[in-house]
Amino acid sequence: MNPETRRAAPLLVLMAIAVVVVLAVASGLGRSRGEPSPSPLIGSVPSAAPSVSLEPSIEPSSSASESASAGPSAGLSPSPSASASASAAACTVTPQTGLLPSDRLVSIDVATSATVDFVTFVFDNGSLSPAGPPRGDLTVAKPPFTYGSSGLPINLHGQHALQVRFSGMSLSNDAGEPTFTGDPDVIVDYPALKQAIQYDESEGISAWYIGYDGTACVGLVRDGSDILITIAHS
Repeated sequence: MNPETRRAAPLLVLMAIAVVVVLAVASGLGRSRGEPSPSPLIGSVPSAAPSVSLEPSIEPSSSASESASAGPSAGLSPSPSASASASAAACTVTPQTGLLPSDRLVSIDVATSATVDFVTFVFDNGSLSPAGPPRGDLTVAKPPFTYGSSGLPINLHGQHALQVRFSGMSLSNDAGEPTFTGDPDVIVDYPALKQAIQYDESEGISAWYIGYDGTACVGLVRDGSDILITIAHS
């Protein structure tokens, strides 16, 4: 190495150190001025992301509670009793008609609770080849009450009467046995319900009178494959 090269070497080292110092200072100034830091790893979730709660509300709002309590309950509990004047206006029996669960009525059950009496028409699986769509009708019945086939009188128990008429029914099975095997004349002494009697069973018709006391509401409810008549206590 000649003398000129030896004199230049320290100078080059000093220049290299100066460049490193300048780059470090510039980097620090850039960070302090708000330059973005390197991107997070893939899959990282920013701390500012909104959280999602899957917890249900502990208590519903008052308006939601009122709406829920106003609707029918799964247990078929009756609505709260209305005043006498409102009950008389709201509980007029309205004729109703509609399709039935099947064309085979097999039984009838009656029951009572603290506030409501029930008449349940029990249906089985429908026929493979029904004669037509089975239908049911609910109307107010007026005396005289008679058996449809013979015209003989029926002494119906109760102050008021309903007529329930099922049409398009299969009255016997493939072996010729009667489809309906329940009691065709049920007499009870419930607070409202007094009697349910079959007055006609012919030519695809199964028709019933339901006698009851009081002026409370009458309802019609389908529960699975059953049809329920509900009569609230006055």
